[in-house]
Amino acid sequence: MSAGRPLRVFFATSEVAPLVKVGGLGDVARALPRALAGRGHDVRLFLPGYAGLPDGRRVGTVAVAAGSARAEFTVDDLGDHDGVRYLTLRTPQHPDWQRPEGYVEKHLSSFVLFSRAVAELAARSASPPDAVHCNDWHVGHVPAYLRTLDAAPRTVMTIHNLAYQGLFPHDKADELELTRYGTGNLLAQGIRYADAVTTVSARYRDETLAPAHGVGLQGLLRARGGDYHGIRNGVDYDDFDPATDPHLPARFDVHDLAGKAVAKRALQQRSGLATDAEAPLFAFVGRLVDQKGVDLLLEGIDEIAALGLQLVVVGVGAEYERSFRRAARYYPHVAYHPDSGEAIARLAYAGSDAFLAPSRFEPCGLAPLIALRYGSVPVVRRVGGMAETVAATGLGFSFDGYRAPDLVDLIAQVVARWADRQAWARLRERGMRARFSWDEAAERYEQLYVRAPAAAGAPAYGTGREDDSGAGQPT
Repeated sequence: MSAGRPLRVFFATSEVAPLVKVGGLGDVARALPRALAGRGHDVRLFLPGYAGLPDGRRVGTVAVAAGSARAEFTVDDLGDHDGVRYLTLRTPQHPDWQRPEGYVEKHLSSFVLFSRAVAELAARSASPPDAVHCNDWHVGHVPAYLRTLDAAPRTVMTIHNLAYQGLFPHDKADELELTRYGTGNLLAQGIRYADAVTTVSARYRDETLAPAHGVGLQGLLRARGGDYHGIRNGVDYDDFDPATDPHLPARFDVHDLAGKAVAKRALQQRSGLATDAEAPLFAFVGRLVDQKGVDLLLEGIDEIAALGLQLVVVGVGAEYERSFRRAARYYPHVAYHPDSGEAIARLAYAGSDAFLAPSRFEPCGLAPLIALRYGSVPVVRRVGGMAETVAATGLGFSFDGYRAPDLVDLIAQVVARWADRQAWARLRERGMRARFSWDEAAERYEQLYVRAPAAAGAPAYGTGREDDSGAGQPT
């Protein structure tokens, strides 16, 4: 244990798989605390008490206020989850608390109050934490509010996706008395006031320092200097394991791939595709949003469909669902599942031969790493974490430009490589044997929990309504 002693960590998040999962944050919130607990630390995970979550044992209460908004939370203990204590904060003042994909402004007060409750518990606890680890904009107010409290613990703010910031108008800030913290942006508050700031790969850290990927916060991030770290996410190989995955019709591993052939047939049958073992099957699994490069996929769908492959798309996103439904009706080798469930995602990982991730930007890119584990070779854009994990290692195929012809050309090259089945089998085996575990990330977070000093880039509370100067509304 590099920290030298067991640490007590409060981990604040808006989601954790499988209880609440919107995206990759849910997987990270499950795996990183578990990795820390496995290294001997006392980790308490705090989650909003959304409707539909299991009931727990009441272990306390905490009352907070933010301007005219007030709430008294009950602290419910959901028990031990792989060594991590899960706690929810419930309040009757917000009985219909929405899941984290809810509209930011509509649910702003709920997340601000939740953040203040976590901060109060951290500062007033009889056994205070060494650090509070905050994740994304929903809990970006925690570091700012902790600076108003005595004996506050260290804070680490992790940016999982800079594009989602928790923006709010200044009249809302006045209502909640948030104007003293500066910008109308909860993520910016976390970046400004945390003792250390991290994001989920070294490449994405560097990309966010420039306007192209800084989304208006590049100036604030540059001001943090050496207190802004890129720590690559890992994969939970206990959870994502085709040898034990209960979602699959047959299990398999790198030594015996018979089950993967079964999964491919099952995916083809469920998707209404021909059960052809010789056809290369490509899968896309993810949110149907611009970030994921689905515009390129749709723009090039005519040429892609003519390459003699099968394509399965899994995901939801109102803007693009109609287009994928239309493509699936028109092309006999294209299928679309308007589903964000875990079962179809796992089947797509296991049943596909290649995995598409043509993202416009990608902070880490967990999905291609999971695909590797399931014997699906990633086809990615060389950006963010995918540049480190797939492109730099030769574990898949990658391209640079952001044009549909760039994607189509690469897919054509992949189809040609598929024809050499022995070479493909060697590439697939390398991917299945690759490991991107949480051990390195957990060790680096340990160091930040202990050593993160308040930085010049993180001013004391109460500096007023500062000029945003590239640290507020996104461009």
